[in-house]
Amino acid sequence: MKITPKCGCNGGPDLMFCCSGAADTAEIADQAVRTLHRAKEAKMFCLAGIAGEVELIVMNTQAANRMLVVDGCDSDCAKKTMEKNGFGDFVHFRVTDLGWEKGKTPVSGERVAEAAARLRQLLSGAPARADA
Repeated sequence: MKITPKCGCNGGPDLMFCCSGAADTAEIADQAVRTLHRAKEAKMFCLAGIAGEVELIVMNTQAANRMLVVDGCDSDCAKKTMEKNGFGDFVHFRVTDLGWEKGKTPVSGERVAEAAARLRQLLSGAPARADA
């Protein structure tokens, strides 16, 4: 059976992949990405599907126009997952780059909004992928 991408758009969608780990900074990252997803600014996509090499998820990712990969801390789990599975043409951001410390940053609406604003900036400035 041939699987084809289901992006339904011209040039592929803008996709976001996010660490959704156990730390407070990962929760902020996850909520910020979901904020942009709900606003339809970019589509949150399945990082576990990339790690699991799910064919349709990988194909749709290959067709992405832009990719934003977000980590909660400097362990860079999302970035490493993408790279390990052959993806390197993306913008990467760590929530801890906002000056917050893993394990010492309570999740709040203000922090989620600040992270979402930074992600929005990064996504809007990200060049489209040449091969998409």
